[in-house]
Amino acid sequence: MTHCPNPVDGCFLTYEQEHSGVHPYIGAVLHATGTAPKLSDVREQIAGRIDRMPSLVCRVSKQGRRTVWDVDPDFDPGRHVHEILLPDGVTSPDQTVEALLCEPMAEDAPRWGVWLIHGYSGGEYVLFYRAHHAAQDGQALLDAVTTLFGAGPPVAPRRAVVTPPVRRPWRSRIPARAIGRNMVDLARGLRSTMTWSKGRPLTGQARIVSASVPLPWLRETARVLGATPNDICLAALAEALRTWLPEDRPAGRGRRDLHVGMPVTLRYPEERYSVGNRVSAVRIPLSFWADSSTERVAAIARATRRIRTDGMRRVLRAQTRLPEWLLYRFALQAANVRSGLDTSGLVRVPGRLAMGDDPIEVVVPTLFLHGEQPFAVSFLSYRGQALVSLTIDRALADADGLATLWAAAVERLWREATTAAETPPRVPTG
Repeated sequence: MTHCPNPVDGCFLTYEQEHSGVHPYIGAVLHATGTAPKLSDVREQIAGRIDRMPSLVCRVSKQGRRTVWDVDPDFDPGRHVHEILLPDGVTSPDQTVEALLCEPMAEDAPRWGVWLIHGYSGGEYVLFYRAHHAAQDGQALLDAVTTLFGAGPPVAPRRAVVTPPVRRPWRSRIPARAIGRNMVDLARGLRSTMTWSKGRPLTGQARIVSASVPLPWLRETARVLGATPNDICLAALAEALRTWLPEDRPAGRGRRDLHVGMPVTLRYPEERYSVGNRVSAVRIPLSFWADSSTERVAAIARATRRIRTDGMRRVLRAQTRLPEWLLYRFALQAANVRSGLDTSGLVRVPGRLAMGDDPIEVVVPTLFLHGEQPFAVSFLSYRGQALVSLTIDRALADADGLATLWAAAVERLWREATTAAETPPRVPTG
């Protein structure tokens, strides 16, 4: 069984091959409560659930200039589960997780893995699920985590979706709107935009910081301000960055805005469990210099509203049918602009996760660093909490407080919005 590759898959493979400092891996750090299980127990649970997500047995590779998907005939789930016992005196798994962010993955097998990390606490351990972005986009990664560690009732095995290759010339497959959209994005990418100071060379090495707030804060604020919870996450990020940035860090003020690259899922329902990437990204301005948080939320909501339409998704999906070499050039252009940030959007882990009988209390997503971007930002909701996770280049030693600043900004927005909603309007007198 051979799966039709998506050009985006090949772009991530080429990116890693041509840039030794780029490690396009995404993941989720699962913090479990309990005594660390035996490695054999983890392997047994994962092996018993593989058939619920058949794409996990598929591998992606480059054969010359072609990107190829196929089923691994020698697939062994045990090869994908590893154990790291931390030495005495280590009280946190953080450094081990950060070291794994750039650990290469074998090319001759499906590009995902689970690391059991323990020994730092008698009552907690970590399961770190990691995948190559060529193999899984963000939605696929969450589906894999939910499949392997979901605590709900068993899910019936799913059939792998096979997409036949399209043989028509690409020019006949791409609507004019999609080509026009690419030209617009290209022009926007050349606009004057807020950039990061080049005084600090980036290291390419990352660390992870995170913080969380009650999910109802985002929902209530969004309802009052006519926005989405994701809009509130982005507005709070802009406010946190304004608080953190020293006067000499951003190069250029005035009308230069800060942009984020926000992913947009392009999966049709029948493609939910198909292999590879079904995602695109759109640049969103954060109205960074707006003095009013309410105005900032409104501006972000206007920007994101246009990309949530079916028409925009059709255009973005058509873009992914462009030749791989052309998509790769667009990706390189976006990566080499020393401005903006990558985000995951606010994604949700449905239900509860567990390893055996041990509940997984916290899920921390991880992204990767590339090009000239100093950090990447993930938003995730799980068990009534909304969490921000920042993958930060080690050159920014003073950025550890950004996650806490984000949480404080969300709380301020929530208090301002709910207070305004509860205040009755003034009745004119006289």
